[in-house]
Amino acid sequence: MSTQESDGGTARVIPNWDSCIDCGACEVACQRTWDLPPESDRIKVVALAHGTEEETSKPMQCYNCEDAACIDVCPTEALFYRDNGTVRVDADTCIGCHYCAVGCPFGAPQYPDETVPDAEESSPLGAKSDGLMDKCTTCEPRQEHGLEPACASECPTDALIFGTPEELEEKMEQDGIEVPFTDEAAQIIFGDDAEKITGGS
Repeated sequence: MSTQESDGGTARVIPNWDSCIDCGACEVACQRTWDLPPESDRIKVVALAHGTEEETSKPMQCYNCEDAACIDVCPTEALFYRDNGTVRVDADTCIGCHYCAVGCPFGAPQYPDETVPDAEESSPLGAKSDGLMDKCTTCEPRQEHGLEPACASECPTDALIFGTPEELEEKMEQDGIEVPFTDEAAQIIFGDDAEKITGGS
């Protein structure tokens, strides 16, 4: 199992869209684990092509992009990379301008009005409130204890998979999981490791 200290690349949660049944277990797991207000959507199951034969449900959350547009557009430098490659927000620097929401192609930034409690960890991920930016933290405190992110751990249909690029590549190949990203999106998320996810397509 990957943890944030892995030297095999940034560990991420990605979707296995064909397996999502819109049960909401990932949303509940996230909110319960971090005692989040109901309006907090660090992960959310969204319906695409709603009302058509192609309608499908897909879990969406922050992918901690290698080429993170949110960091590029933030005017106060409130968004930054941690040493492990994950993207974080400094609540003391965020001004709630929503530039990151415009820049993010995956809809990850959220702006809850209620207070989001500090995680119990040595280096807090930041308390977000009053309309400041909040996002998935990839459950780094859980990773510190050798646990997967709560959403991936509790999904009953394995619609969320977690690992480094190499681990994700292996799991996708073994289980016959369809690539959930376009080549362009994979390049944004994984950078030089994109081909491990797309298979060089």
